[in-house]
Amino acid sequence: MLSSWAYAVPQPPSSAQLVTQIQKNGAKSVIAKLYTDDEKEWLYVLEKIEKGNDDWLKIASLLAPGSDADSAESLATAVAMAIPHNPSGVLAILNHENILPLSTDVVCALPFYSITRPQFNQYIVDSIQALYKVAASKSCIDTMVNTLGRSNGFKEDN
Repeated sequence: MLSSWAYAVPQPPSSAQLVTQIQKNGAKSVIAKLYTDDEKEWLYVLEKIEKGNDDWLKIASLLAPGSDADSAESLATAVAMAIPHNPSGVLAILNHENILPLSTDVVCALPFYSITRPQFNQYIVDSIQALYKVAASKSCIDTMVNTLGRSNGFKEDN
């Protein structure tokens, strides 16, 4: 007779669990924990934020004050990716005092480093269409358009 062994597989944290952890331990400590084990949990959190669910966008805003260079950059990118899915949710968490990483000047300035040209083009179309339907989105749209106007073209090899 074969016996079965049950192994407890760690589950990624829920947004509610992260809120509690951030309130208890602070954003910087939570980010450090998420970065352990080859950043698996950090990448999971970023994927959730990219989908634009309000609970996960709240997590982004709670983590932002504890972020450093790398985590701030990836957090801004994840929030930017959420624009086509939930533009009003993204705009609600952006600060307009230009405080990194969740400032309009960063999130709406196309902070992408590993995206193909077709993905980039589709993102621009989807984001601007979504933002046009939301009040108070002019600043974000203007930032996107100005960023495109200042660019030297898209370079997929960056």
